[in-house]
Formats: sequence, structure tokens, C-alpha cells
Amino acid sequence: MLSSLPSSALLRNLGAAWSQASKSRTLRPGQASLTTVAIPLPTKITLCDLAPNAGAVKNRRRVGRGPRSGRGGTCGRGTKGQKARSGNSKPARGFEGGQTPIHRLFPKRGFNNSFKKDYQILNLDRLQHWVRLGRIDPTQTITMKVLKDTRCVNNIKDGVKLLAQGHEHFDTQLTLEVSKASPAAMAAIEKCGGKITCVYHNRLALRALLYPHKFTKIPKFAKPTDLEVLAWYSDPTNRGYLAPAGTIPEPITITPKSLVAQPSP
Repeated sequence: MLSSLPSSALLRNLGAAWSQASKSRTLRPGQASLTTVAIPLPTKITLCDLAPNAGAVKNRRRVGRGPRSGRGGTCGRGTKGQKARSGNSKPARGFEGGQTPIHRLFPKRGFNNSFKKDYQILNLDRLQHWVRLGRIDPTQTITMKVLKDTRCVNNIKDGVKLLAQGHEHFDTQLTLEVSKASPAAMAAIEKCGGKITCVYHNRLALRALLYPHKFTKIPKFAKPTDLEVLAWYSDPTNRGYLAPAGTIPEPITITPKSLVAQPSP
């Protein structure tokens, strides 16, 4: 009877009979059905399972391995010349193609002192002018930040040094804190009843003083590490901030140059 059916119909009848038999069959516990495909899962991942992503690693370019490789002979560098030589990369600083470079062409004289301090100069006449204009409050302590914010001085690199130009017009009682000051400027400040203190700032302390908004926490200001600078700021004659407490500095007296007796010719 089955042989009289067409081949396609025979396959359909066999498939239907097979599925009906699989549905009616009772499965034991743990036994998979006929239509279930079991896929084995990895039980352990080892180092041999690790691999880079596709395209992340490229093979090294091998040159000089014959003309069939495409990079044989001249290795893809063309004919002879500077660009065909090995080690030909970015030229060194100061190289001028083989001629004598300019840093060897001219002689040098002197040296640059790496310990030199570049102080911004402030004279008493400009300070007095700022006070009279009302830009500086004479009742407050005038620090280098106040001088910078009021534009009395600009471009502070290593500090501010106070000089005595225009001391004859200075008549305001002030309290100042600068890096250094000349003896004549100290005498003019104290003559008007003011007070001046010379304070040391390294690069970090000066930046924290001038730009405190850039710091989440203001660092502790360091003392001078150079012994000569430490001795200078510890001397009460220089009005240093490291002078012993309770020391009364001697008053500074400056004789104007016009009253100094000139030697007779």
C-alpha cells in the first residue's frame, strides 16, 4: 500500500507517524525527547581560549625577501638616497643639512644664572598714587595679591621688591608684605608710622598666594632652603618675617644724597 503512494506523500506520512510516535512515547526522568538536540556547554575557560579581536593584530612587514614578495631588493624605499638609508628619521634639533649650525657658528660669552630672582619693581610714588586714587585701602594689610588685583604691579614672577623712588611725596601709614625692600624704602615706610615685612615665597607658595581659587587646599608655605637666603629673612635689620619674636629692629636712617658732602676735585 505504501509503495503505491508518491515519494513525497510517502515522506510526509512517515514524518507524521514519527512525530505521533514521539509524542505518545513516555519519557523516563533525565531522558531527552527525540526532537531535542543536546548542545554541550564548556565547563572551563583556560588561557588557550583567549584571543585578540579580529583585525587587532597585524603581521610585521617583512622586506628584503625576494622580488616575488613585492618588497624585495630596495625594500619599498626606491633607489639610493638619504630617504633609502636605515635610521633616517626626524633630524636632530639644530641640524641644518650638514652646514655649520648657528649654535656652533658664533662664540658665546658669559653664563645664565639659574638662581637669579626676577622681582617686579614697585616704587613708593606709584604706591602713594594708588592710595590717593582709592584703589588700595590703607587700613588693610597690603600683600602682593592686593597689589596684583589692583593692577599696581603686573607680571609677578618671583615676587615684588619695593624701592624708594618718590619717597619725598610718600605720607601714608601702611602695612606692607613684599618679597624684598631697599633700606631707603623701609625708612620711608617707618617714618610715616607704617610697618613693612619681607616674606619669602617659593614658586608654589607664590602661586597659592596670587591664585588661591586654583587650589582645593592651600599648601603650607615652605621656608628658604638656601642658608644665605634663610639668614637674610631671619635678620631683623632686613625686616624679615623669620626674625626672632620680640626683637625690636633698629630704626633705619637714610641720608639724602644731596646732603652728602662731595669730595673736592
